Amino acid sequence: MRVEIIGGMGVGKTTLCNAFTRLGIHCVNENLANNPYLNLAYADPASYGFYSQLSFYLGNFFTIRQSTQADRVTVFDFSVVTDRAYASLFLKDEAQRLALETIDFLEEKEGQADLYLYLTCSPETQMARIRARNRDHEKGVTLDFIRDLEGHLANHAVRAAERGARIRTIDTEKFDLLNDADFVAVLGENLRTGDNPLASMAELRGLRAVA
Repeated sequence: MRVEIIGGMGVGKTTLCNAFTRLGIHCVNENLANNPYLNLAYADPASYGFYSQLSFYLGNFFTIRQSTQADRVTVFDFSVVTDRAYASLFLKDEAQRLALETIDFLEEKEGQADLYLYLTCSPETQMARIRARNRDHEKGVTLDFIRDLEGHLANHAVRAAERGARIRTIDTEKFDLLNDADFVAVLGENLRTGDNPLASMAELRGLRAVA
């Protein structure tokens, strides 16, 4: 079972993956260090955004291909939906068209994830978390940038759902992924069983589908 986590910066993707790992669920993190254009893209997206985005798409889909196994749950802290959102935000005109077509081609080749977990929180909370972790490539990130990215994420999540993607949204301000062990444990067990994943959590804790 392939599970991808949708979300912008500071929403809790790494925190959730770390919690799943402690439960024995196989998780794969996006390797930011392998993208040589990342810092340049944040500083000058017009010049370097296309290079950075293509590096992410190719690396992410290759990682998905290499890491997905039919007999186990694998959770990726990145997603095709997030890739599309960044392409829409960073790129314009022909570069954006080519990037989105590349993602479409790769997704057709590798298929959709079996399930998407869409992590959300307020832009203000995201900004506070970003400042607290103090990553070099995020130092120039503004609240407007975060709001714009969240808008693109919401748009592409709805589009993915319309194409049949199974998406569940988790508000990481409402649910403390770092300290709410019961929530994460039940979520992980639903993923492991594969029997109507997240149904009990939706009823019990307020997870909702993207319509």
